[in-house]
Amino acid sequence: MGWFDIPRVDEPEEIDDPTQPFDEIAVSMGDVARSNRWFGGTHAVVSHVARLLRGAPRGTEIRVLDIATGSGDIPQALIAWGKRRGLRITAVGVDNMPAMLRLAQEAAPEVGLVQADALHLPFPPRSFDIAICALAFHHLGFDASAQLLTAMDALTTRGFIVTDLRRDKLSMIGVDAALALMRSHPFTRHDGPASVRRAFTPREYAKMIALSGVQNVHISSHLYYRMALVQNKSGAPRRWV
Repeated sequence: MGWFDIPRVDEPEEIDDPTQPFDEIAVSMGDVARSNRWFGGTHAVVSHVARLLRGAPRGTEIRVLDIATGSGDIPQALIAWGKRRGLRITAVGVDNMPAMLRLAQEAAPEVGLVQADALHLPFPPRSFDIAICALAFHHLGFDASAQLLTAMDALTTRGFIVTDLRRDKLSMIGVDAALALMRSHPFTRHDGPASVRRAFTPREYAKMIALSGVQNVHISSHLYYRMALVQNKSGAPRRWV
């Protein structure tokens, strides 16, 4: 194990506990949405969606599925981005926690919401053009994440974007500093470092893709500590970090 490496530890996160008070969950998820806006999470998804839709004429209708949608901030941002470019984006957000769906209903009014487990999605093949999944793979674990990649491939016509954290010491330092700067809720201050410890390395993400059997996927890095796994069904497979 190198100096930057840290072992994976699957420790519980406060936000995963359904008995937590809704108001506390709401504040912590607000931190997550702010982090997405300030530190590249939203931009990473939107920029990759833009690449998948390159050349799409104005007025094109795009169906997006957001898995583990949380407060729905990212699909809501995608809808707004699409409006500015003349694209008709319709988004469905899926989450298995009622508290998250309640938050999304308030914070992302243009996103359709469905309560479902990420590994048992109630949609037929090719129901969506693009699927996205942000900051959820570290909750699922390695094998389940590979399974979800396979499902996302089956559900989409254009491809998918998965974003999550990189597990190493430098990412831990960056996440700690960002949460301190944001003056985050105690839940978030606990869950941010826990999420890094639960996340995967670039090499593990590559093995995950191989296990899934999904083709035309590349891995990229955003602000170092955020990773993206992107499938473009119209492009050749590439990998970089």
